[in-house]
Formats: sequence, C-alpha cells, structure tokens
Amino acid sequence: MIVLTHILVATLVLTCCGEVFSQRGSSQPDTPLFLQRIFNKPYIAGTRPTNPRISPDNNNILFRWDSTAHNKYRYWLMNANGANQHMLPDTLLGEIEWSPDAKMIACTKKGDIYLTDINFSSFERLTKTEEGENGLQWSHNGKLLAFSSDKSLKAFPIGTSGIIELARVSEKDGSLNLLDFTPNDKKIIFTESTNDGLPEFIVPRFTGKDVTTRSFKSGVGKTKIGITPVDTGKTVWIKLPGEERFFLGDVAISPDGMSVLIERFSANRKKRELFLADIDSGKAKLIYEENDKTWIEGGLYTTRWMPDGKHLITTSEKDSWNHLYIMDPNGKNISRLTDSKWEIRWFDIHPIKERIFFLANKEEHAQWQIYDLDLKTNRIEKMTAQTGTYENPTLSKDGRFIICAYSNFASPTELMIIETNQREVNSPIGYTPYAGISEYPVTKLTRSVPDEFKNINWTIPEIVQFKSKDGTSIPAMIYKPQDFDATKKYPVVVFVHGAGYLQNVFRGWSYYYREYMFHHRLTERGYVVFEVEYRGSAGLGRKFRSDVYMHLGGKDLQDELDGLEYLKQLGYIDADRVGIYGGSYGGFMALMGLFLTDKYACGAALRAVTSWENYYRHNPWYTEARLGKPEDNAEAYKISSPLTYADSLKNPLLILHGMVDDNVFFQDAVQLIGKLQKAGKQFELMVYPDEAHSFSEPESWYDEYLRIEEFFDKHLKK
Repeated sequence: MIVLTHILVATLVLTCCGEVFSQRGSSQPDTPLFLQRIFNKPYIAGTRPTNPRISPDNNNILFRWDSTAHNKYRYWLMNANGANQHMLPDTLLGEIEWSPDAKMIACTKKGDIYLTDINFSSFERLTKTEEGENGLQWSHNGKLLAFSSDKSLKAFPIGTSGIIELARVSEKDGSLNLLDFTPNDKKIIFTESTNDGLPEFIVPRFTGKDVTTRSFKSGVGKTKIGITPVDTGKTVWIKLPGEERFFLGDVAISPDGMSVLIERFSANRKKRELFLADIDSGKAKLIYEENDKTWIEGGLYTTRWMPDGKHLITTSEKDSWNHLYIMDPNGKNISRLTDSKWEIRWFDIHPIKERIFFLANKEEHAQWQIYDLDLKTNRIEKMTAQTGTYENPTLSKDGRFIICAYSNFASPTELMIIETNQREVNSPIGYTPYAGISEYPVTKLTRSVPDEFKNINWTIPEIVQFKSKDGTSIPAMIYKPQDFDATKKYPVVVFVHGAGYLQNVFRGWSYYYREYMFHHRLTERGYVVFEVEYRGSAGLGRKFRSDVYMHLGGKDLQDELDGLEYLKQLGYIDADRVGIYGGSYGGFMALMGLFLTDKYACGAALRAVTSWENYYRHNPWYTEARLGKPEDNAEAYKISSPLTYADSLKNPLLILHGMVDDNVFFQDAVQLIGKLQKAGKQFELMVYPDEAHSFSEPESWYDEYLRIEEFFDKHLKK
C-alpha cells in the first residue's frame, strides 16, 4: 500500500501524473480511456442550455449554450417556438437587457455599455470608462437605462445626452444594487450592503515563483434599503427595526406603487419577517412573522403581489411542508392554498387570470412537475406529463407560456416550452406536443446532447424506500450491473451527496452528473452503487431537513447505516466489501462513517469538512443554522467533528483536496492529516495545488476519480 502522509510527496506524485496514467492504462488500455471520456473535452454529455430569458414582447428567447462542449458558453437566440435558433456572433457580450418594447437592446462589452438592435447588427457605444459598468436595468417606460458604476447608481435618459446619478454609497466599502423602478418610474428602490466589521480570510497559492494570496471577507454583512427620486430629492431609508445584519429575501413594490413588501431573515435564520413600507416616508410595519427553533430555509420562500394588489401570495414551511398561502396586504386573513406531504419550489401568478402556476413534487418526491391552480375553484391541474424533473421555470409576461428546463435519468437537461392554456389561448406558436398531453402542450426547444452520449446504454438507478431506526421513510437509489444476477454477492460503493441544501435521489440530470456517469462505469466493473437521501436533504419537508439540528453526522449517518442494513436484506451484496465516498458534506459523512462504524471496508473523502468550527468562521449562514455558535454549543461542534474521532480509524482512507479551496479550506485537510499522523494512522493522500472546491481542469477530475476507482478496486474486489 502506498501511503502519502506528506503534502510534498503528494504534490510530486501529481506533477508526474501523465506517466502514472500511461502505466495504469497499460494493463487495461480501454478502461482509462472511458474514464477520461467522462471528464475530457468535448464533454461526452455536451453542455446544458441555461439562463433562458423571454423578450418583453414574448416573441424571442435568449439563452446561453456551448455547442462545442468545451465549456465556452455563448449567447443564443431563437423564436419562442424554437425556430431560427442561432448563436450571436459577438463573443464579447456580457449583460443583455431588452428594452420594455423589445425594439432595442442594452448590453455590456468589456465593462462598457452599448445599445444595439434586436438583430445585434450595429452597436452604439454609451460609455468608455476604466471603472466598468454592470447591473443594467430599464425603467418600465423605456426612457431610462439604469446601471451601476464607480460605487454609484446612474442612468442614461434615452434619446437625450447626459448621465443622471441616482444614488451613491454612503459607506466606505459599500456596494449598491438596484432592485426596481416604481410603476410610474419616478423613483427607484435599491440596497446598500457593506462588509464592514467582517473577518478577512486568506487563500494561499503555492504554484507560482512566489507564494501569493487571495483575501476576501465573509459573513453576514449590513444591509439597508433606500428609495430615491430619479430626478431630484433626498434618499429615504426604509426604517426596519432590529439588527442591521440580516438576510434579505423578496422585495416587491405594490402594483399601485404606494408601498413595498420586504422579506427579512434573521442572521441566525430562526426568524422570517414580512414588512410593508410606505414608498414616500420609508416607514415600515411588520405584517407577518415566523419563528423556528431549528432554522428557516430561506431559499424555499417566495412572496408576490396579486396583480390587483389586494392580496399577497407567499410560501411557507410553517405547517411542515412548503406550501402556498394567501393573505391581505396587512398580513391578516392568511389561509393555505395547497396542502399535503409534498412541497413547492417555485410559483408565479398569471397577469390577468386568477391562476397560479407552481413547481412541486406532488405525485412523487423524486420528480418535479408543473401545476396550474385555479384560485376561483381551488382546482389543481397537472400541466406536465413526462416522467422526470422540470426546473427553473419562467412565466412569459402575457402568461401564455412557461419556459423551463427538463431532464430525467440518462437524459441531460434541455429547454422546454409549456403552453399555459391551450383551450383559451389561440397561440401563434407552432407547438408539437408530446404524445398523451392534451391540455398543456409541451415542446422541446433545444437538442444539446451529442450522439456519442445517446448511443450509450446508461444505467438507470432504481429508486427505493426503506425505514430508518426511528421509523422515517428514507429514499435511496440502487445502481445495478446490466448483467445483474441476484444470486451473486456484489461489492458495493456508497456515494454520499453534498449538502448545501439539495436533493439527489430524483428523476433528473443531477448536479452530480459526473458521478452519475462514474457510477455507470462502476456497475460495468461489477459494483452495485448505493445512494441514500439522508436526513438534512431537500424535497422531503421541514422535519426531514431539520432532523440534523445540533448533531451533524447523527441521524444523517444513521440513515446511511440503516440503508446498508436494507441493502443487506436484499441478499445480493457482500457486506464485507462496502466502500463509501463523497465530496464536501459527503466527504464529511465518509469520514464519520469510517471513524464511528466498522461497516465500511474503505472510504474516500473529497474536499471534506473536518471541523465545523472552521466552517462557521467563513460560512456562518450555513453552520449557525444547524449548530448554533461554537461558543454557545461547544458540545454540538465536538460531536459533529471528524477530528474528534480521527484516532479511531481502522480501515483504508483516501483523502483528496484542492489547495485553493475557498469553501472548505485546505486547512480542514491539513488538520485531519496532522491528527492522523499523531495517532500513527495509515492513509492515502492526493492534493491539487491549483484547484478550488469544485475542480476546473479535466486532468484534475480524471486524476481524482482514477484514484478513487483504483482505491475501491484494491480494497473491495476479490
């Protein structure tokens, strides 16, 4: 066994990896080629069309895509029916904003602002500065083009000369963000944020002639909200009671322009508040409040005005699952619009009709479909019929259609268009609906997947459910070899997904698409691959996600162990040949599984958190929500830290970490290495000097997963 316990040795191995690859490939010349194909360019699965935007006249769609599959994204434009799809020729385009009448486009190129026609054929330069401009936004009437530059908000009056300064920072290190114009375009609402008083962190880089560093501040900054006239007058600051440091949620101006709704989450994420502020005076009144003894997951929440301004629509987990609620603008007469053990991820409101469109896992937690709620009848109709997952929907301004992404197992994400009311809207768009859909035609707009990918018979995992020790139903996925024989005993690789707050046991093209292809490869090599949707994951309600409160590596690790017991009962795995791996939180879980149990014969920890106290210092938004502050809950941090148990390691461990990781600092790996060395433990190590939390170079990805594969082969195969 090769044991690399010194960073210097690990780095030297990395520098000669080309030779190592050729030596490893000599015994199985075809195998490493396929593994390389997962990571090398052009990407075998292509690249995903992303960020679709609908023109204000609803006739065109702008999106980003790399047709070469080399991760070189460009802007593409197409008609709303998918026709006339073409790449914009200008490679320097940054931001792009249509004018409200869709007859003109504002854009940035190398930090300067230009105006162009809808065909991008001619450009008029508006700025030429060293500071650079960004944050383009048109007024509703199209007479002003606002932007951010040199710590100020400015605007061009279209058709006349000169620049208007709308607002300037009041704090030394402040930054401004324009939120919106009032409906009459006489005022703007904006935020000023500052990192004053926050700690500074340093990330060193060792690969240059000299050691260099990059520094950044992190934590919960101060935020204030201002309202200012576009012509002359003083800025009015909205007067919110309480702390200056908070997380800002939705900010929405009422349809009549007289008030603004503000959503605020406390720094410890235990409180959610909705305020209604007067546009003229800035005086704010609390209209709604939620409190949670664990934490409130702010990313789930959305609040919108009904088009007539008479009601607010919001989402909330206050009754265990994230559902729709309606209330008066004063926060009174709140009632729930949807109910049951499923949750909503997105909604939007038809501009004219009393209908709400929403994205939910209503019929199966493992897939997300789009639904239509009629507020007059409370009837919910399913708009989509294809098995799989729809995500990132955008409703057109006229309410006629929704643009979204769709994917499934072995079907990478494509852009789709969904007509919202086929029976009543005589749309000129030439839809070709999928078979079986009669009421809401759905059309695929893009075809971005290469034939090379489609010609592979990819493994489709089986979604199962098992009961944990406390009786909770836990979803999981099982990948089996395509020549699976239930009478055999297979080695098992357990994959543990990361945990910002996500779901990975679902019918869709995952954030972990590389791992999906790697798992297919493992099944070809005779492994069963197992993945558990452990406690703390998304899509399964408030209690499921918050069950990890005050003990990371507690119920979530128990779910992994209960999943293994379930797998053993199926009769086709060799319980003595089970390995575990994962990255970030998944790496943390792999370490806890190795240190606290004897169920895993070996494990690989990628960019793993080893000390939550380290993570709290620069990511308090995540850590304080789950563990509180270290000074208040020292025991919770202790029992949740792999460093506490490192001297219990008995089975083989592979550590992999990027040295310029600015999310889980390399510090975590170094502290674990030191603890293991002092305890006299043997382990394997590879570091990546120029890689951050998510790798950028195909060679690094390949090296990492080749080591993981060989590690499992060495310790799990007979």
